[in-house]
Amino acid sequence: MKKIPFVELQKILEQHQKYLSGDSLGQRACLKEIDLFGVNFANLDLRDVDFQGSNLKRVVFWNTNLEGANLKGADLKHAVLEGANLKGAILTGTNLKGVNLELCDLRRCDLYGANLDSADFEGAIYDQSTRWPVNFDLSKTGAIKR
Repeated sequence: MKKIPFVELQKILEQHQKYLSGDSLGQRACLKEIDLFGVNFANLDLRDVDFQGSNLKRVVFWNTNLEGANLKGADLKHAVLEGANLKGAILTGTNLKGVNLELCDLRRCDLYGANLDSADFEGAIYDQSTRWPVNFDLSKTGAIKR
């Protein structure tokens, strides 16, 4: 898995912010199959970023906007996503073991095939469009349907 220098990551994120603001010089961030172990993305706007297959272990996405982000197959073991906006995010096949998902917005989120062992969903919201792993028992999670 490829690692990138922090300076390069900063440039990619700056280009992504331009993309989100409609600047023609901006570019959607593609962080596919990148080792981002432990990076702090707290409070950032990362809508539509492609994190597919990346190492996101122990990453901090606290209050981060990940709406529409592609996290398919990513490893988020022990990441912090408390308060993150995951509306419409793709998390199919992700490893979310031990992840803090408290107060997350999981509406329209696709969690099919995700490993949710020991994940904390207290106060997270979901809707009828949220797709859960087969046989996942929502009754003891503390998540709220809206």
